[in-house]
Amino acid sequence: MLYIVVVTVLAVFGGLVYYVGLRGWQWLSAFFPYGQLRPVYWSIHWLLALAFPLTRFSPARLPIWLWEMLGRAGAFWMGLFAFSLVLVALMDLVRLISRWLHLIPAGPLPVEAIKLLGSVVFLAAMGLSLYGTWRARTPVVTEYAFSIPKAAGARKDLHVVLVSDTHFGSVLGTGRARRLVDLVNSLEPDIILMAGDIVDDDFRAFVQRDMASELRRLNAPLGVYGVLGNHDPYPEDPAAFRAQMERAGIRLLVDEWVLVDNSFYVVGRSDSSLARYTGAPAVPLHEVLAGVDRSLPVLVMDHRPDRLDEAQAEGIDLQVSGHTHKGQIFPGSLITNRVYEVDWGYLKKGSSYFVVSLGYGTWGPPIRIGNAPEVVSIHLTFGQ
Repeated sequence: MLYIVVVTVLAVFGGLVYYVGLRGWQWLSAFFPYGQLRPVYWSIHWLLALAFPLTRFSPARLPIWLWEMLGRAGAFWMGLFAFSLVLVALMDLVRLISRWLHLIPAGPLPVEAIKLLGSVVFLAAMGLSLYGTWRARTPVVTEYAFSIPKAAGARKDLHVVLVSDTHFGSVLGTGRARRLVDLVNSLEPDIILMAGDIVDDDFRAFVQRDMASELRRLNAPLGVYGVLGNHDPYPEDPAAFRAQMERAGIRLLVDEWVLVDNSFYVVGRSDSSLARYTGAPAVPLHEVLAGVDRSLPVLVMDHRPDRLDEAQAEGIDLQVSGHTHKGQIFPGSLITNRVYEVDWGYLKKGSSYFVVSLGYGTWGPPIRIGNAPEVVSIHLTFGQ
């Protein structure tokens, strides 16, 4: 069954790549009617189409510099391809309807029309890709303030900075990590919570580019804590991943809790996808919370915002999540909005607060349309 699914997906993907490539060649050949350019064009087209999948499935077989180059080029191409596919399909649909209504004559388009339409599609797709790239590299700070009616020892308030979905790896590298650390430190948090997908699938680039040294500069008096996301390469080598997080100064919480400053608890849940690798069911929250003094504030990190009812039933005070990227590229938000009770922002259920971040990084195309990367600043007051 899995084989059939994989073959079907590859066939559909290949067909769409060929469709867009064919329209691209028809446009370019209107300007450069030289048949000898065809092999060059198609070689580049298919190389870019396969570059990102190649870096996902065979990173260990490629030199690090080539892996990163292919990953970045392929990721950007994915965004350009997606926009081109939509625009080309719309253009062809309009042409078909116009011919059916006899608004335009049958037969091939004139060369000048091909030049014009192709140029419009290319410039629009490239413009969207460049704008989305800029948007994805321009983070914002989103602020919330909540009152938790529990005493937290001598502590009356707490400044939490939430970071999620950094996806550090071959596409988002050391420079992006450096800018994140500078931004977070400028907020002067008491504690930093990293809600999963810290690394992007394979952590070879994270290790070889020593991104842990950059993250180690994160400064919070009460510490930096993280949980697993579905892209963190924990299942392949748990010990190595933990070691990298320790080098980065991040205390990884895998279905465990820690009492911070004798004032409040930070609880880390494993992402629900971990069960696919371990074969064991997800650990229920009530088991994770065993031994927790519920009279103190309880802060939970859970990468996906898909277990809200369970968290509310256990009376947690604040849960922070990420994962959704709010679709990353519109209209993806229309999907995430239907899948999750809250795909971005905050929600109060009973006495529990839930905050979902847009995420700092990107997966796949390093592009955002319709939303911005963010760091979340949460101000908590206790005993009120």
